[in-house]
Amino acid sequence: MGDGITGYLLEQRASFREAPLSDVDSLVFSTIAYFNFEAGELGNTVPSELVPLPVAVCGIAHHNLYGDIWLERMGGDEFLSALLASPRFMDVKVGYYVNEVSNHFEKQFSAVSFFLPTDEVYVAYRGTDNTIAGWKEDFNLTHTRELPSHVSARSYLEDIADLGASRLFVGGHSKGGNLAEYAVLTCRENTFAKVARVFNHDGPGFVFPPSERIDSAEYVAKLDKTVPGSSVFGMLMETRDRIRIVQSSGVLFLQHASTHWAVEDGSFVELANLSPEAEIVTNVLNSWKDLYDNDKRELFIDAVFEVLWAADADTWSEFSQHPAETARAIAEATIKLPPDMRATIVSMIGDIAPILASEVTKRVHF
Repeated sequence: MGDGITGYLLEQRASFREAPLSDVDSLVFSTIAYFNFEAGELGNTVPSELVPLPVAVCGIAHHNLYGDIWLERMGGDEFLSALLASPRFMDVKVGYYVNEVSNHFEKQFSAVSFFLPTDEVYVAYRGTDNTIAGWKEDFNLTHTRELPSHVSARSYLEDIADLGASRLFVGGHSKGGNLAEYAVLTCRENTFAKVARVFNHDGPGFVFPPSERIDSAEYVAKLDKTVPGSSVFGMLMETRDRIRIVQSSGVLFLQHASTHWAVEDGSFVELANLSPEAEIVTNVLNSWKDLYDNDKRELFIDAVFEVLWAADADTWSEFSQHPAETARAIAEATIKLPPDMRATIVSMIGDIAPILASEVTKRVHF
């Protein structure tokens, strides 16, 4: 098992002038995109003012820098220490940070740009955070052609392209990877021409192709999609074959965390296949999704989140702070649901069982 991106930061001494940006660098930048930069120097500057990366993250209490996301519990402190000690990232500047969350518009969008000393820019989109609005937007991917964050991602990329950098790298982890792909697939031709590579690190695919560009040889050559061995998120709504599988030290769903991905000698440690349990879960979820049309999927998701919103919480942390009150609010909201919503939830959850039984039977020999 490799040391992961934290070990890579400690071992890679070459500057970006000496060694070009790699897929591991992309995962590092995609992980940094989870930082709450507004808590530090970037919160006191205009978006267009570029700040050295070490300055942008120094002096921020760790719980403010990470927020309440997985990074705080899965090696965030070690990752940050290695980042600040890395000569490779010392010359990187950061700017154009945006962070937008709206319950009303069911939107969670954040992006930041890293300016390399090579006149190249890495545009990073944040994955899903701890907000319930962010998770709702994720589920909306199953029935919506274009999310509010998709629109923002495309606009953001085009704005950065207009700044004049020679080449662009675009990427993200989790939903951030999906946003990166969407932005590159739907941006103007002159912006697309500047994109050297697009990285999707365990982000979902698409129910609807964002554009015809997705099947073009030029786009396929630019795309680098990686998923961990027990990937679920990255294989949802994914039908493409050119995906690299990376070894991860996490257990089951925890393999999704970027700090668990294995790196050796500056490269990901790759696997030949997904784990059997990942294939079962993703096939069950994708098959279950395909049973219903868009309207039915939308009704189901809206019903589930209408119940969750009843807890009057904006984040999952708030949701879990008062379990008794939360449970009471959810029970009351469920009772108040219109009959068609209640029936849809019961029916669609019930349909999972036979699909799961079929997938297990295919792969488990009794």
